[in-house]
Amino acid sequence: MADPRDELLRQIRAIRKRIDPDVLERAAAAAERVQAARPPAPPVDEPFDRQAARELVMSFLQSRHDGGRFAMKLMEEMKKPEAAAKAYGSAGQRSSGPRKA
Repeated sequence: MADPRDELLRQIRAIRKRIDPDVLERAAAAAERVQAARPPAPPVDEPFDRQAARELVMSFLQSRHDGGRFAMKLMEEMKKPEAAAKAYGSAGQRSSGPRKA
């Protein structure tokens, strides 16, 4: 039984031999024109829906049965941006390379 990859490569070579090079050049030029004619995508300031994220977090916090203690702790921690920056910095350091004992 022949290797499927070899068979596929053989088929690709056969198709390439049948394609007229002039047609291939015209198709490439047409594809470039289409790409150039498309307006660039608008820049995205937020890669998420802020309102949907807010509703999801609120739903999560409301589903907890701790009398709001977790929500209060979360709000206090959110007031400490330097701690968050430090946590992200230390997380990046921990993931790179082996840990020292």
